Amino acid sequence: MTNVLNDSESLWIEINLHKKPCIIGVICRHPGYDISAFTENVCEILHNLRDKKLPFIICGDININLMQQNAIPQVRNYVNAYKSYNCLELITKPTRITPSSSTLIDHIYTTLTLDKVTPGILINDLSDHLPIFVLIKPAHVEKLNAKAQFKHDFSNFNAEDFMEEKKKALNSMIINSDNPAAALDDEIGAIKKVLDDYAPLKKSRTQRRLAQKPWITSDLYKLIKTKSCIEH
Repeated sequence: MTNVLNDSESLWIEINLHKKPCIIGVICRHPGYDISAFTENVCEILHNLRDKKLPFIICGDININLMQQNAIPQVRNYVNAYKSYNCLELITKPTRITPSSSTLIDHIYTTLTLDKVTPGILINDLSDHLPIFVLIKPAHVEKLNAKAQFKHDFSNFNAEDFMEEKKKALNSMIINSDNPAAALDDEIGAIKKVLDDYAPLKKSRTQRRLAQKPWITSDLYKLIKTKSCIEH
């Protein structure tokens, strides 16, 4: 399919989507390439994709202003070509904005239904084009198997009272001088007991927030935990 697009660059890959193959195509069309000729080449690609009976997503910098589809027949024919193959046009707002113009020249088309995708435009000045994207929703939400995490709540913590109570706890202890390791463990235990009184343990909300986000898989969760350990 790459060779079909004259005067354009394209990349095509096949991915596993919901345990089924899906074709992803990225196209960059030269602004000077004739729109009608480009549309004919696109129709040939769409025909081949239909014969494969596989869902697909086609996106890229096409340099055809879809804001002009009602005014320019060539643009309208290009849009109708996708519609004739039951494709959805996902980007409907301008993707290149200047002080004097706004154009929709970056496109995403797909045969996936709207309940399976979430398209969008990033407001970013990385280039003179606004980045476009499409999120593919997972077939199911993967449940996190991580154990519940607890953290000390310091919202009402009084450092002076804590230090005073810790001092009393340590002074009242009977130190085992014959076993320094056991004595240290006893002291740490006493300090933890006081800390639990002044900064009680509460279940962390982080895990609940992650579980509510379907794109956070168990692997990503492990990476987040690793990053947090490095930072602290």
